[in-house]
Amino acid sequence: MPQNLGDAVRQFHAGDLEGADRICRGVIAMPGKHAEALHLSAAIALRQGELGKAEQDVRRAIEENPAAGNYYNTLGVVLRSQGNAEKARDCYVQVLELSPGDADAAFNLANVLCDLGETAEAIRYYQQACARKPDYLSAYLNLGHLYRRLGALEAAEGCFRQGLGQIGLNPQLLFGLGLARLDQGHHQDALGLMQQVVQYWPQHSEAHFYAGNALHALGRVSSAEEEHRICVSLKPDYPMAWNNLGNELRDQGRLDEAREAYRKALQLKPDYMRAHSNLLLALLYDMPDAQAVYEAHLAWDKAHASSLMPAVQAGRHDFDAERKLRIAYVSPDFREHSVAYFIEPILAAHDRGCFEVYCLSDVVRPDVVTERLKGYAGTWLDISACSDEAVANRIREERIDILVDLTGHTSRHRLMVFARKPAPIQVTYLGYPATSGMRAMDYRLSDAWADPEGQGRYHSEKLLRLPAGFLCYAPSAAAPRVAPSPYTKNGYISFGCFNHLSKVTPEVIEVWSHILQRLPDSHLVLKHVSLQDAGVRERYLRMFEGHGVGRERIDMLTWSASVAEHLGCYSRVDIALDTFPYNGTTTSCEALWMGVPVVCLEGKAHAGRVGLSLLESAGRREWVAGNRQEYASLALQLAADPEHLAELRQGLRQQLTSSSLCDRRATTHALEAAYRSMWQACCERNA
Repeated sequence: MPQNLGDAVRQFHAGDLEGADRICRGVIAMPGKHAEALHLSAAIALRQGELGKAEQDVRRAIEENPAAGNYYNTLGVVLRSQGNAEKARDCYVQVLELSPGDADAAFNLANVLCDLGETAEAIRYYQQACARKPDYLSAYLNLGHLYRRLGALEAAEGCFRQGLGQIGLNPQLLFGLGLARLDQGHHQDALGLMQQVVQYWPQHSEAHFYAGNALHALGRVSSAEEEHRICVSLKPDYPMAWNNLGNELRDQGRLDEAREAYRKALQLKPDYMRAHSNLLLALLYDMPDAQAVYEAHLAWDKAHASSLMPAVQAGRHDFDAERKLRIAYVSPDFREHSVAYFIEPILAAHDRGCFEVYCLSDVVRPDVVTERLKGYAGTWLDISACSDEAVANRIREERIDILVDLTGHTSRHRLMVFARKPAPIQVTYLGYPATSGMRAMDYRLSDAWADPEGQGRYHSEKLLRLPAGFLCYAPSAAAPRVAPSPYTKNGYISFGCFNHLSKVTPEVIEVWSHILQRLPDSHLVLKHVSLQDAGVRERYLRMFEGHGVGRERIDMLTWSASVAEHLGCYSRVDIALDTFPYNGTTTSCEALWMGVPVVCLEGKAHAGRVGLSLLESAGRREWVAGNRQEYASLALQLAADPEHLAELRQGLRQQLTSSSLCDRRATTHALEAAYRSMWQACCERNA
């Protein structure tokens, strides 16, 4: 290499591109062949973003020296930068033919194969790059993250660990390994890895973000809040961090702050559909004006969904009003989740002669409940790795007649599938206590207690009311026997609530405190995973102290390792106090099943009337109060008769078993009649 070209190379690596280019042009202007100078000139032009000049110079270099594999490598980089992935691939293949051991060419070929969607081949070439150059950091990183995108989480973990073994402690590899462990649900391991990354790289906003996610999953929500606040201080324009901060604030019952965080996420990213759904859910916990809530849901549809609805629905449906119908349920909650307790009896009791049942499962980590539910479905489709468009196309291919959403605006919903209107009839049911707001959703299933006459004006869907209640509860087979009344052991009444803390608002605490003050020796048992967080516990204890209730009277329980252990905690509760204006659902059913009466306040909208629906179906309407004073009086009346509580405790489970709330056949028959009426109306429209 001429001395002056060597100077150009040194200047190039030092970042003096203009100086390097000046020398190169001088060399190229001299008589003779100057392939190396042309190649360096191309590299300079590539660094400066002058892709046309880079391509011209490197092609001239190849003409002068067609055996130089690194020239084809540079040409491949230029072509890939121009968006010509297929020609770039040909260049890298040429390099490997000339230099089979070239790790960089294998790495670059793997990158372009990813661009082309040829992931299996990409994996092979990333592996070759790592084998040829054992300390190839970028190859380990790209391969590990490719495995993650493909859902091959154990392979991703193995790749990052291999890189750490070859290269040593590296924050990028630690970060990748942390993501792989987090993806697998190993939250404590992921947290430790992200904390190591932050030790090496304190300004790594993503490491703080994922550390916060791990902490939230572990129930340490105030610590998660701290990590996400650090994240947004480092990267204020990070909408996902604002959204997750909103989730932490929500789970501490700090609803105003949570809503502000969601709005900040939307301000930064107006098309952030998930944050917008989280905002809608957060509106329900303390229930402002019903019209405002309805309009907020319509605004979500306008912002994210309505434009996806086809003007004319394509399909190959046989509009025969009496034929066997294809019903498909869509949910991420076909697992150990509250929704499973209410959909399992429906799936089990469906008339297979009249209905072909599909379950479209978005479950990321299946469990024993998932396996059990699979047995009830005629067709089970795992959609967890599928795009919304792909799911909608599959629904059309299967010619689903009635598509049923079980999630609403709660976590991991697939409402954007419904937005594409892949089925002639679309229904929302069970999972969300308000309208979807969607033009593409035709019906919402409810009952006359949860949604009495007049509530239709707050729904974008047509309300269809099931006659004996819209819910059917299937208690867990793991439920222990009903325990004796705790009063007999304690000598005092223990009230209790196991609802999500976001439902335990200051207004609820005020009423509960009044009850506890009227019964000075009584206790209150609260149970929620977030109560393992010291900051959350302290906040709630101080709220009770602010109403004159000592902290020694508030018993706090947290996460349980099993359903049996969770339900066993009702052995500590004499009377369950429901939340308002957002009632419990599964928690109320569990309390009744464990022999514990539930005091409920009748609200104005569905979220605050589910308790009424449950207790009507259970045959216990007398435990529903019309106002806060009645609510407190009901609780105190029950507490005044411990002998009656003991009798109730022993008989409630049998009463529940015999009630319409647990009558799977009657509820499913009513649901099927509703489906048939929807279909008949659809056939009339398409006649």
